[in-house]
Amino acid sequence: MINSIRLAKASSLSRLGTLACAFVLAGCSHVIPQSQAPSPWIELFDGETLNGWTQVNGDAPYVVLDGVIRGTNVLDSPNSFLASDEVYSDFVLEFESRSIGEANSGVQFRTELAPGTWSGVVGYQLDIDPSPRKWTGGIYHEGVHVWRHSMARNPACQAAYKHGEWNTYRIEAVGPVITTWVNDIPCAHMVGDHHHTGFVALQVHAINEEEKYRGSFTEWRKVRLLNTPETNDLWLTKRADLIEGWLDNQISDSETKMGWRLFDISNESTTLGVGSGDFEIVMDVRLDNDADGLLEYDFAESGDACSGSYKILNDVSLGEGRSPSSLMGSYPDKYAAENLSEPGRPKRVYSSERWNRVRIVVDEDRIQHWLNSVKVVDYPRCETAMAPTGAAGVILRLATQNGQIETRNAKVRADP
Repeated sequence: MINSIRLAKASSLSRLGTLACAFVLAGCSHVIPQSQAPSPWIELFDGETLNGWTQVNGDAPYVVLDGVIRGTNVLDSPNSFLASDEVYSDFVLEFESRSIGEANSGVQFRTELAPGTWSGVVGYQLDIDPSPRKWTGGIYHEGVHVWRHSMARNPACQAAYKHGEWNTYRIEAVGPVITTWVNDIPCAHMVGDHHHTGFVALQVHAINEEEKYRGSFTEWRKVRLLNTPETNDLWLTKRADLIEGWLDNQISDSETKMGWRLFDISNESTTLGVGSGDFEIVMDVRLDNDADGLLEYDFAESGDACSGSYKILNDVSLGEGRSPSSLMGSYPDKYAAENLSEPGRPKRVYSSERWNRVRIVVDEDRIQHWLNSVKVVDYPRCETAMAPTGAAGVILRLATQNGQIETRNAKVRADP
């Protein structure tokens, strides 16, 4: 990119100047060694104009007022985006933002135009979410309509955002690793290769006709970007421990450090060599219109066997007329799946070509079923125990009763 070339030239000239000063002028005590030189941040907003930005979708007005960019929510408009004219790949992005009113907002990055869609763009979004679910700092995949890393399992991040006040944000995007902070609290930690480059964009969300959204607006200031950061520019030791990995059938270095490993369930049955402590299982499944099956799990508990099952069903095509406890994510005939992470919202089940992320979390007291970033079942661990089976570890069985269920990214993490 032009900016990158200019920065490289400037950096070279700076090094030449430093050497000249060091070798020619004995009195240049102010010389900063190159390893300690300040990083070349780019100011994306000059504080006075919208130079360098172009609106690419929607009708929400963006104006500069008192040194900030303000975007105001309007009725009868799709999502609006004010996009940077330049595109970036690896970077650190910092900004401050304040939301007034009830409307959702966000900042896009590694984003491209997607003409003909409601959003008009496709890419990653750091969400700014004043709703009761408190997912500010999470990563939403705009244009794909998938949460890549919600904040439903990160209560520290959920508590970080201060509505109506200026909040500070930081995004690090280096290679496939995406990390975010809100007010210096670690939020998302994601590994994915869906997008490698793209523009930055300020979002004003589409709103319904509800009166509560009238007058809502979002403001941004101090928007700056560090292009192609060095390792010492990154907050490597401040990242969230909870990782969402999206590499196809691969475990990233970040996940490996946290104890994740792949397993094979292509034969529809496997035994995972984990102890009787806490563990977590993740699997992506894709469902055809007739998909109907069951993911069963068994493990030892104080010498006895605990068991449970996770319903796999294409609710979109098969859900009508079925009991709630026989739908996707349920513990069949015991616990019906419902959205426990977003009060008042339905759970998410994807059909056609989209993958569903199935997660089973077993901790000291509870067993949880998760589906596409939301908790859908939560029940006491081993509330009923059976006679010992003699099997060690966790036994998984994926039984396809009808249709086709495809799997990928099957992985497990166990506490030592």
